[in-house]
Amino acid sequence: MNNIVVVDADALIALSLEKDPHHNKAAVIHRKLMQQEATIIFPVTVFPEAITTLKRALNQPEKAHLINKQYQQGVFHVEYLTQEIMKRASELFDGAVSKKNTFFDCTVAATADILKAEAIFSFDDWYSKLGFKLAV
Repeated sequence: MNNIVVVDADALIALSLEKDPHHNKAAVIHRKLMQQEATIIFPVTVFPEAITTLKRALNQPEKAHLINKQYQQGVFHVEYLTQEIMKRASELFDGAVSKKNTFFDCTVAATADILKAEAIFSFDDWYSKLGFKLAV
């Protein structure tokens, strides 16, 4: 196995927001991934999704700006969109019938697929339905 784990925006939000219902579980998963020396990859699309959600929907502008600052400082291992990832995301989006499964989710799944990730760090079971293992 290549020990790559791709992170979804919900996990990034849970890690940064103490009152998130998944915060404690996210912290435990993150610690385990660090102990396993996993390569933790953030698709670039998780940043606009997480930052917007924190600022607008969750009214947490400080957390949104913290993630933005960390992004600027190069704290995260970021995977940028390629033509291959976008094509795969588009194909996945064609099959995403629920309004809960966004094109953002498809880019996470496509990134995991293209990089042959061992798991996706998310609390969204849609990824399991696509055949991906969730980081637990």
